[in-house]
Amino acid sequence: MHLVSTLALALSAAAAGAPISLDDALAEAARANADVKLAQVQSALSGVDAYASYAGVLPRLDLSAGFGRDFIGARKSVNVVPTIGIDPATGAPTLSFSQAVVETPSSTFADYAVGLTLQLPLFDGGRSWRSIERAQVAARAADRSVDETSLGVAFEVTRRFYEVMKAQESLRVLEETVARSQEIVRRAEALFEAGRGGRLDVLTARGNLGNDLISVESARAHLAQAQADLAVIMGRDAGEALEIVPPAGVVGTSLAAEEPPAGAALLDRARRGRPLLAAQAENVRAAEVGESIARGEWFPVVAAQATYSRQGPTFTGSDGVYGNPSRQYVANAQIVVSWNLFNGRQTLADQQRAAIATRRARTQAEQAEQQVSNEIARARANILALRRAAAIAAESLTSAEQGVALAKERLDAGAASQLEVRDASLKLTQAKLTLVNARIDHVVARADLNRAVGGVL
Repeated sequence: MHLVSTLALALSAAAAGAPISLDDALAEAARANADVKLAQVQSALSGVDAYASYAGVLPRLDLSAGFGRDFIGARKSVNVVPTIGIDPATGAPTLSFSQAVVETPSSTFADYAVGLTLQLPLFDGGRSWRSIERAQVAARAADRSVDETSLGVAFEVTRRFYEVMKAQESLRVLEETVARSQEIVRRAEALFEAGRGGRLDVLTARGNLGNDLISVESARAHLAQAQADLAVIMGRDAGEALEIVPPAGVVGTSLAAEEPPAGAALLDRARRGRPLLAAQAENVRAAEVGESIARGEWFPVVAAQATYSRQGPTFTGSDGVYGNPSRQYVANAQIVVSWNLFNGRQTLADQQRAAIATRRARTQAEQAEQQVSNEIARARANILALRRAAAIAAESLTSAEQGVALAKERLDAGAASQLEVRDASLKLTQAKLTLVNARIDHVVARADLNRAVGGVL
């Protein structure tokens, strides 16, 4: 049993530390990212609001019941009572009334009641149906907001994933630089021991190696931070170990030659596919429906209402409250009309407020389209610039590699110093880093343009 448990823990640890691909990172973020979860919760709430909005057009049935006892205390009251007298002239009896103080003893009796009230809305100026429409529009807007949040998170996962890849590639380049520096140190020491070099060359080479080692440690720290940033956006703890599998073909191959479509075509694509613009359009529609709801306040409200109630001192039996339903009851059916004729100009203010909300929603929609247009222009320009930069960096890398080879040949022939070799090595390192950054940034810019238009081009 202990062996099985140990093996299970080892397997789970291995699975937890397994390298992940970009698709794995995107899938995990879609499940665990907090921003996506919050957007989904808001969408679920909007769906409940849409479901609840039908309450304004559906009938309402209320049941009420009471079980108690009435207590009446003893009291005196002045009552009008009949008085019978004799007419002195005719001797006939006469009826008259007089006031008398009456003593009423205390009493108590049971009191039971039950009632049903049915209300059916008939007309309210269209407010209820418009409220349903507004709730449905708001639910669609919330769904588009989920899509927009997911789109933004997917891009951020992609960007941070490639930041990890960039940090890994930079670390590899710097480690190659350390290897070259170590070779220079060995050469300087060998020449010094052979009497062909000076002590200063050895110390200089060792100092350069130390600087390169410091750069490697800084690159490792940057890689750890990039891995932590990726873990957080995926919904993991920042302290978890995270290794990635670099996508094939990102580094070491030529970039795509085709240019992205023109800005106008990209913006037209975004109008059809970007969730942000779709959500803003739904918000505008919801505001317009809100205006019609506010206008409906000027109309009367008409409803049908029916009540059935029973009350009495007996609980059961033929005349009991909970006995024969055809006895001991009061029923009522009526059409109820209510019309607010003046409420301190509140109706007019609500209508003006709704109109302002519509103007604000339209302005926000225009602002969102301008934002998307700017994002498209920026991403497209970055793609073109980074493609040109990568081409230049590739040429510079070829020259730098040739420069390092030539410097080594001159050093072996005694025609150059290690300073020349060091300078050529630094230029090679810089050329490699520049090319890595340009290629990876080009991929990220492509992903940014896809996000801006709302889908893969």
